[in-house]
Amino acid sequence: MKEISVVIPAFNEEGMITRTLAETCAVLCGHDYEIIVVDDGSRDGTFAEVGAFARDHPEVRVLRLEYNGGKGAALRLGTEAAQGDLIAFLDADLDIHPRQIWLLLDAMRAGGADVAVGSKHLTDSRVTSPLPRRFLSRAFSWLEKALFNLELSDTQTGLKLFRAEVLRRAFPRVRVQRYAFDLELLVAASRFGYRIVEVPVAVSFQRSGAGRIGLRSMLNMLWDLISIYYRASFWRWLEPSLTTKIWMVVLAMGIFTTGVSVGRFLSRVWVPPWLRELLWYATLRFLPSQWRDLLLLAGGLTLTIVALVNLNKHLMSAFARPDRGDLAGIHRATNGPRLPAQETEAEEMVPEAHEGAAP
Repeated sequence: MKEISVVIPAFNEEGMITRTLAETCAVLCGHDYEIIVVDDGSRDGTFAEVGAFARDHPEVRVLRLEYNGGKGAALRLGTEAAQGDLIAFLDADLDIHPRQIWLLLDAMRAGGADVAVGSKHLTDSRVTSPLPRRFLSRAFSWLEKALFNLELSDTQTGLKLFRAEVLRRAFPRVRVQRYAFDLELLVAASRFGYRIVEVPVAVSFQRSGAGRIGLRSMLNMLWDLISIYYRASFWRWLEPSLTTKIWMVVLAMGIFTTGVSVGRFLSRVWVPPWLRELLWYATLRFLPSQWRDLLLLAGGLTLTIVALVNLNKHLMSAFARPDRGDLAGIHRATNGPRLPAQETEAEEMVPEAHEGAAP
């Protein structure tokens, strides 16, 4: 076993990867380490550059995906090949210098944690990046906080450190292959009860604009976020039958119909003047009807979504409580004997890959 494995996913990084590897080797010098670069289907000379560097540095290995499978797929493949007691994820572009790996290790040891993640949003972080990138990062973090119970300000920074056991247990639960992969991995780790700490980092963004994140990428990230939320939610845990879903729809229709009926009823019966005035403001009667209807609809949908999100958080917290040995501690049985997590066979989630030096 190695002391630490550093897994670096790389896609079209021909101009930067040699420098990244040289800097990482210098930082890790004196330790029992390995560096695993996963070429994520690059169309340039990334694989050849890493192969040339590896010939003079036996601690460096290179794996290659036959096509661009995404950052998550590359990190999964690298993790499967890693032999370290600790496994670090590091981006290939040197936005974050590899010397900061030791900051994460110090924080992990000081906090008795199993995972340490770099965060761009902590007070002591030093971030140099363009405005579009900062805006996207903040927006994604806001959505994460709204939907999940993770006590993290940032899940997307490209530097993370794990005890190897965490990844062996958490990776089989991860389905996302690209940008939101980090979020799903950390959600899985937290569900297993592993302790996660955040560490301020220095980030110097190398690419212009928002980097490789375009409109299509943003839409894919949003879809991944919704998918992760569903897979991690009470509603997925419940797995309601068709009959249950029908009754849920009936309940929603009943609440809506009752609300409309109450509103119409109150408009026809005598009510105290103060209540009538209050209802006049509450139902936006002072606005033109077309605007009033749209605003009431938007308000109702917003309240419904916020209520469902918060209900899910409370329900999931309740089901995560320890078994107290009574009726309240009974959890749903599985369809067969449960294997220890480390022995559960991971589903095949990555494209075919091969290892070796570049031709």
